[in-house]
Amino acid sequence: MNKLIIFALIIWATHREAHGQSAVPTLATDFQSLVEAERAFAAYTEQEGIKAGFSRFLSPEAVVVVQGKFAIGKPLYEKAPFIPGILSWRPVYADIAASGDFGYTTGPFEVRATSKTDTPTGFGHYTTVWQKNDAGVWEAIADVGVIHDAPRQTIAHLIPPATFNQKLLEKVDTLSRQTELQIAEQKLGQLARNYSLQAAYDYALAGGQAVRLYRAGDLPITGADASANRETATAIYTLSRVAVASSGDMGIAYGYVEYQQKKGPFLRIWKRQSDSSWKVVHEVLDL
Repeated sequence: MNKLIIFALIIWATHREAHGQSAVPTLATDFQSLVEAERAFAAYTEQEGIKAGFSRFLSPEAVVVVQGKFAIGKPLYEKAPFIPGILSWRPVYADIAASGDFGYTTGPFEVRATSKTDTPTGFGHYTTVWQKNDAGVWEAIADVGVIHDAPRQTIAHLIPPATFNQKLLEKVDTLSRQTELQIAEQKLGQLARNYSLQAAYDYALAGGQAVRLYRAGDLPITGADASANRETATAIYTLSRVAVASSGDMGIAYGYVEYQQKKGPFLRIWKRQSDSSWKVVHEVLDL
């Protein structure tokens, strides 16, 4: 290569570094905007009311759970009469896809009768799945939660990762990744039906502290406790939909489950591993 061209490239790269511009950006800015979108959703809802908050922040296709069934949420909230009560929540954990346009947030929520100063009358944990729209604005595409008793201790605030991966700028074959995820979800379902829910978890759960299992009536089961959770009964899953991020490394699956003579909705968040396998990092069973 011509020495003059090499020199020019060095000067160009040095100039970018001097101005804080790396060749490939990290996910730090996208992660922060994801968390801020959740906080804005919570603040607006607490101030303006449940109807106004969900009407504003849900995407037109977002799914919510109403009386034990999935439904398109935005038109329901827009057409609903005044919804009483003060709903407060905050994110304590969040994760984002390599594309920076798909992620989820989760944390505790509280319900109060009429005022922010009232004693809470209900407690639970929510899970919101977010995706950027064509304008680059975060919209909630799924919002589910479970109700449980008052937590025994204060739940920690969100601590962002110490480091962030580089943002994936290349396009991937999302159709094939979606097929992979659907196959993984179907195998989980087969193991749960033919053997036990624990057999399904042995196959599907990711390792580490990021794993979260939410159950109606119970406080979240996280980290090593999630992997050690022995659920020997069988479960029957009916899959409604899977969807993946544009980077193909994170996706959701939701539908219905029959477990221990109960039936209700489920939502799972999966992440693609370095060995190309898919693993569950978050699950909600609203039974």
